[in-house]
Amino acid sequence: MAGRDVLRADLEVQNDLYDLMTKSARSFLDGWFENEHIKAVFGFDAVVGNYASPDTPGSAYVLLHHVFGELDGEKGAWGHAVGGMGAITQTMAQACSEHGVEIRTDAEVASITIKDKAVMGVVLTSGELITAHSVAANVTPKMLYQQLISPEDVPNDFAQKIASTRYGSGTFRLNVALSELPDFTCLPGTDLQEHHQSGIIMAPTLEYMDRAFMDAKQQGWANKPIVEMLIPSTVDDSLAPAGQHVCSLFCQQFAPTLSAGQSWDDLKPKAVEAIVSVVSSHAPNFKASILGMRVLSPLDLERELGLTGGDIFHGAMTLDQLWAARPVFDYGDYRGPIRGLYHCGSGAHPGGGVTGLPGKNAAEVILMGK
Repeated sequence: MAGRDVLRADLEVQNDLYDLMTKSARSFLDGWFENEHIKAVFGFDAVVGNYASPDTPGSAYVLLHHVFGELDGEKGAWGHAVGGMGAITQTMAQACSEHGVEIRTDAEVASITIKDKAVMGVVLTSGELITAHSVAANVTPKMLYQQLISPEDVPNDFAQKIASTRYGSGTFRLNVALSELPDFTCLPGTDLQEHHQSGIIMAPTLEYMDRAFMDAKQQGWANKPIVEMLIPSTVDDSLAPAGQHVCSLFCQQFAPTLSAGQSWDDLKPKAVEAIVSVVSSHAPNFKASILGMRVLSPLDLERELGLTGGDIFHGAMTLDQLWAARPVFDYGDYRGPIRGLYHCGSGAHPGGGVTGLPGKNAAEVILMGK
């Protein structure tokens, strides 16, 4: 359906789409804007979760991906879930429970059982076997086929394709508790202001973003990282005590895999220092206002959340890993080579971004018995 719409579109629309699929973010934005700071505002979306430079061909698509969809009828808008991101899953859980769905937590899956190329169920780490005719997997495709399924149950050609897919979003996260709001030199004051309720991007130019990526390629982390600050407690006061705040720092670029002999367990302090230094250069009171923080390096994101390579998208969002090629070519229909096993996570089309679309689409395939 979407392909037919593109074919029917006028030449200008087709040309814009071609540019977005093939050009770098810089090349695309140069055709629309002159001001370097305006380019940076849009260019940030090209490197979010993308271990690449805004000069990398194809990075324009990642920009497009981040402005897909709508919120309350406003195209390209993002929103904040009151109660935090967990409020979304709690709402989903309530809806499921109303329909008689049994939900179990603290039930880690150790393996998926396969017989005659068809799924039979899952085995928990406790040893319990849960039989099923269908299993929908929300983990990364690499984790699914390399850790949860025996190698002999995965066809060699498919296993090789999975092994060659690229992961690693260059992302580093800090969740910070603050005694007061950041006092930005460009907009002074610790009283609540409009900018405190917005996404605050600390990366003034595309050149700055390119330098961050080059640093990460050379030494493992950016000397001056790309930082986006969100302060959700300014729109949801249930998240922090009165007068205090929580903020999240979404940071790029940090190498998913460090050079031999180096570990993020050892280098986290250097990365945190670089991030805090960038924020403090814009808001001098930031460092002194920190009450505590949770640090998530690419390695922590993999170990704690199962994100292969710390990849928030469950695989690089590049043209060779999109649509019919997500997770690998010719398996973009939410199924792999094992009957009854479905892909419902961000490693399936259309990828990450908290849209819920991979799960929705996979559910439709399962329910229709396709």
